[in-house]
Amino acid sequence: MKVWLLQTGEPLPSDPGNPRPMRAMNLANALVQAGHNVVLWSSTFNHQEKRHRGHGPQRIVVSPNLEIRLLPSPGYRRNIGPGRLWDHAALGFALKKRLKEESVLPDVAFVGYPPIETAAVMTRWLSGRGVPCLLDVKDQWPSVFTKVFPFLLQPLAAIAFLPYYYLGRRAMRDATGITAMADPFLKWALTFSNRLPNEADRIVSLTTPTGQIPVADLQEARKWWDAKGILADGRGRVCFVGSHSRAFDMSAVAEAAHELAAQGTPCEFVLCGDGELTTEWRRLMSGAATVVFAGWVSRPQVEALAERSMAALAPYYSTGSFVMSVPNKIIDAFALGLPILSPLEGEVRRLIALHHVGWSYGSGTGTSLAQCLRRLLADSALRQEASSNALRLYRDAFSFDRVYGGLVQHLESLVQEHREQVARGRSRQDAARR
Repeated sequence: MKVWLLQTGEPLPSDPGNPRPMRAMNLANALVQAGHNVVLWSSTFNHQEKRHRGHGPQRIVVSPNLEIRLLPSPGYRRNIGPGRLWDHAALGFALKKRLKEESVLPDVAFVGYPPIETAAVMTRWLSGRGVPCLLDVKDQWPSVFTKVFPFLLQPLAAIAFLPYYYLGRRAMRDATGITAMADPFLKWALTFSNRLPNEADRIVSLTTPTGQIPVADLQEARKWWDAKGILADGRGRVCFVGSHSRAFDMSAVAEAAHELAAQGTPCEFVLCGDGELTTEWRRLMSGAATVVFAGWVSRPQVEALAERSMAALAPYYSTGSFVMSVPNKIIDAFALGLPILSPLEGEVRRLIALHHVGWSYGSGTGTSLAQCLRRLLADSALRQEASSNALRLYRDAFSFDRVYGGLVQHLESLVQEHREQVARGRSRQDAARR
């Protein structure tokens, strides 16, 4: 079958280096492996690196079964602000213009939400042509927009964002079914759009494949860390991999780093990635010699670092979207056998308590990050148990084959059901003519 994926704000197979696969790349790879043809629609603007992949519409043939179509947009410097809203509006207009030139229909589509504009344009176009599609809801847009305003101004902000509410609800109603990374997200989407659940709706966890890194690449990555002084010498070490964005609260990490260093407790903090808050994070960590800023890292380098770490830092703020889900960075850590250290409430805190796959700190726990780290450093058996639990949870609930194999089968079933409906409709028309 021919499948369209619309997913902006994520790395693409055509990006240089070894970008970490997210929803779009993972699903595209799973579909291609199953023998299907994929067209992946995205933006010329790279959300993670805040740079353009080029200018103007682009068509990139990755393989005989995978094509990428890039739509132009102006880009933005901050994740929260009018620049991003303008970028998404421009992206929606670019998609609408491009679809007017499209004559070949897909058999099924998988549409990312947000952005609201592109989701609304694509689901309306597909619905009008009878193409089944799933809308993949990953954030509570536009409901979260009003929360950045002072409480007394939120009612006025909600009025200002009414067009987004209209387009968001319309996109959800135009879709054949809704997918979400956790049950609270799916329930929110159904309530927000005032639509009843149906058999097309699905929970599709965020996850990534494992064991795909060539041995030579992994060996090269180990040498890379050796050159940086991040050695495989058994020292206590925790790591963070991700964009340096406002999604994360690094204040507790800085406190722990300074506290442990002052006490002479050996623990290294390796912070990978980059972003708008890198300068601020460096200021927070100033004077803590055990903190290393490693910059952007490839997937082989992530796996090599995991081999040398005892846990992964997941210092998310407990905002609505993160509380309601299990972020992909946490599932990535489980896949690598790394227990997590996180202040995040909701689904993640529940997993930690139920499966013993890490430690919660901060609000409501009575425990600081430094206390968690001291316990980890002092008990190797505890570290091993948590690591085994993390791997087991990944295999049982989040394994790539389970999640994306099931999603591919679900898309196939939607196509089969649609074809049968079309055939039944033609049979009735033929019978009526006779």
